[in-house]
Amino acid sequence: MENKGNKFSKFIKYWPILAVIFIGLAGIGIYQIVNSNSGIENVPNQTTSTIRTGSIRLSAFGSGTLVSANEVSFGFENGGIVEEILVETGDYVEKGQLLATLDDDQLVDNLEKAQAELRELTSDASVAAAAMEIAEAQKAVLSADFELSFLISPYVYKSELRFRNAQEELRQAEQDAALNPSDETDQQIVVAQEAVDHAALSLAMNWETYYEEYVPDFFNFPWRDRFGFWHDYFDPPSETEVALVWAELAVAKTRVEEAQIYLAALTESELPDDVYGSQLTKLENAGEKVVDAQENLDAASLKAPMTGVVIELELHEKERISIKNVITIAQLDPPTLEASFDEGDWNLVKVGNPVEVIFDALPERTYSGKVVFVDPVLKTRQNNSTSIIALVELDITQTGWANLPLFSSASIEVIAGEVQDAILLPTEGLQDDFGSLGTVFLEEDDDEYVIQEVELGLRDVLYVEVTGGLSVGDVVLIGSIEK
Repeated sequence: MENKGNKFSKFIKYWPILAVIFIGLAGIGIYQIVNSNSGIENVPNQTTSTIRTGSIRLSAFGSGTLVSANEVSFGFENGGIVEEILVETGDYVEKGQLLATLDDDQLVDNLEKAQAELRELTSDASVAAAAMEIAEAQKAVLSADFELSFLISPYVYKSELRFRNAQEELRQAEQDAALNPSDETDQQIVVAQEAVDHAALSLAMNWETYYEEYVPDFFNFPWRDRFGFWHDYFDPPSETEVALVWAELAVAKTRVEEAQIYLAALTESELPDDVYGSQLTKLENAGEKVVDAQENLDAASLKAPMTGVVIELELHEKERISIKNVITIAQLDPPTLEASFDEGDWNLVKVGNPVEVIFDALPERTYSGKVVFVDPVLKTRQNNSTSIIALVELDITQTGWANLPLFSSASIEVIAGEVQDAILLPTEGLQDDFGSLGTVFLEEDDDEYVIQEVELGLRDVLYVEVTGGLSVGDVVLIGSIEK
């Protein structure tokens, strides 16, 4: 306990001295910090650079060849013997221009036969025959109508027609409700069902009258026995007989409808889509034969599908050919190049970036254009290195075009960014680099250097554009401070 007390008394004795030492050290630290922030004085043996203006161009260099902007290979739709070739390789052709033909004698004959068959079906005699068919069919309808009226009585016949019509309207209402459910369509079903019920009741009552009154009056065949007494014998038509006449009536009505449609097809230009009939089908088939024959004849003439230059021609007159591509046309406008760039320039080769192109055959002329396509997949070369493949279109409105042949080689520069008359800072002058911001040591009038924050723009290997923080004529320190 006595030793501890002695130590504490010694601490109390010397603590003012320790406090003075601590305060002195803190003051020295604060002084150094203040001096370091305010500037760096007398920096010997350091390189400086004066800020100036200049240009920066960020580019990717590659090579390419002139290719077609569009290319199409085609041939005859049908095989045959080549009769005439009207172009040669290298010829410029317009869209729709006739290039070659096949022997078409048989095709012309087929067309004439089809046209003759169609003319026969649409002649005045055919029109008169169609009108006659309508009259005959209408006569058959009247005959079946009269026979049914006799067999089942006029009132049963009319009731039967009303009942069948009501059933058809009910079916139509149910179909409408299934396709478009609503309160309105549901109400239409109710109304149609009431009409069916009413027609069924009326038909049943008329059948009772038929058996009670009509049959005794019209189908009673009395006979007399050997004793001279007369007996009634009622023999109304059977269900089979009545059904047969109903079928005859339906057939006759169908004949009338088909004949009317056919006559309309012969005399009118347009028909509804849902028309039908055997005669109409025959007429339509004849028309299709004419169309097919005309198409086959047209296919014997090979025409250019687009404007361009013939670059391949695999045809010889009088040879028999099959269905294959025999002509290739290339579209050369606008002039297009397939270009190759190093994989490391992926961030520079972008669609829309301007380009400058110099062809090996015309080293004195520079063409301008732009990147229109960049393949998203790298291409592997023979040496297993990879490259970027892009398409470049040239703008020849100012320079004109020398009509260079396809696959002409060229050097290509893609300009990813460019500034002119910009304030430039050597990249070695950056003390800190944070992308769009950085710091430099800026020289002041009293030969001191202060830390200056700067705004940065486009850059290349040697220089970076300064968009804020420095002016032309400023002097900055190059490299780091040598202690």
